[in-house]
Amino acid sequence: MANPNASGTAYMTIATFVQLFGEDKAFNLLRAMHKNTNNYPRTGIGAIKAAARGETGIGVTFLDDASPDIAAGFPVSVVAPCEGTGYQVASMSLIKNARNADAARKFYDWALTPASQKLAADTKNYQTMSNRNTPTPALAVKIADVNLINYDFGKYGDAVERKRLLAKWDKEVYAAP
Repeated sequence: MANPNASGTAYMTIATFVQLFGEDKAFNLLRAMHKNTNNYPRTGIGAIKAAARGETGIGVTFLDDASPDIAAGFPVSVVAPCEGTGYQVASMSLIKNARNADAARKFYDWALTPASQKLAADTKNYQTMSNRNTPTPALAVKIADVNLINYDFGKYGDAVERKRLLAKWDKEVYAAP
């Protein structure tokens, strides 16, 4: 698992555990995982890269992060927790009164087309696309096959809550031998 101070993927893992199991049980699980963690890379994708290279047995990451390694022939596979998992929502934002807003809108219009979104699969990014008319890459995780939790983006996206959970992880998990 990546270091949640540097990785949104790892922070989402902590927040997911807290939502699934309650904070005490989540941190018991994180402390138990720590005993078997050989490295906390700075990026969420670092965990699966280490597993693909045989440097570690399991990488905790977003499911679609493993697809390029699977496509490249590395002996890794993805498993979603049966208890449920959090998820990310990719987005684009246009800042109010931004310069070049018309150009940004044209980019958005293009980025949401099937032709644009197909480029992701062509460049070995196997995500679920937002445009339903975009063919789903064969290596993309089938969302219908994954038990997604009702992730509380408001609470766990709050800067104060994030800082509190990260401080607790630093003190109770990362600092442990």
